[in-house]
Amino acid sequence: MYFFYIDDSGQIDYGKKASKYFVYNALGIESSDWHNINQQVVELKLNTFKTPNAELLEVKSNWLRIPKEREERWYLKKLNSGELKNFSQGLFDIILQNNITLIACVIDKNKMLEKYQQNAYEPNVYAIELLLERISLFMNNNHPDKQAVIVADKCSNEIEAMLNKNHVIRRNHGGYTWKNLSSIIENLIFVDSKYSNFIQLTDLCAYNIFHAFEYNKPGYEFFRKILPKYYCINNGLYKGCILSYGIVYKPMKKNETVKSETLNLLREYRIPL
Repeated sequence: MYFFYIDDSGQIDYGKKASKYFVYNALGIESSDWHNINQQVVELKLNTFKTPNAELLEVKSNWLRIPKEREERWYLKKLNSGELKNFSQGLFDIILQNNITLIACVIDKNKMLEKYQQNAYEPNVYAIELLLERISLFMNNNHPDKQAVIVADKCSNEIEAMLNKNHVIRRNHGGYTWKNLSSIIENLIFVDSKYSNFIQLTDLCAYNIFHAFEYNKPGYEFFRKILPKYYCINNGLYKGCILSYGIVYKPMKKNETVKSETLNLLREYRIPL
């Protein structure tokens, strides 16, 4: 069995003051690897924060990056710059050095409004549909004998109900428009990120994808660092390609010229296989 942990980055709302992009990121692991990888995170927290209950200390991308956020959390506040850097690098090393698969969906909200106008989908609903399609594709192509469970960061009761209702209807009626969901079992399971090291890890990845698109920075260090972990097609003309497989960008017309240097990078990017 596989577990896919998902979290978002960016704002759901449309509007001039809202973010231009909305991102959902999924971090997938085999159930047999769960204890080992989780223990690596626990040990990193214990060694960094040096308190018996360190595994209960939550970390988020915003908290690690923004001094004001760190000041509000005693365990992050006490870290000097070297310790903070080592801790952040340690989290990324866990992602990079283990059997982990990443899949992300990026919604360009301006293009959504251009294409659909007043009928534009809610970015989180559209994103999770696309994300689950790609998770199902990954499972069907790489682990056809296994099934996947989706675990998401908690949000409001209304949003959780909306996402689960949409998922159940789609799952029970042949899946989404592009791919069925035969490999995904159960409803979406929502957990408090405070108690899930894997939600915290996928939060870091979600922000890196968001940052590269929102600020048009394809050279962003942490974005480039994690790209090799994203799902890619492993055969055919597009062998090693992650765009539309490991990282989905919507809406986008075929061969459309865009100003996003990050998207243009992904069009050419290939993972050596």
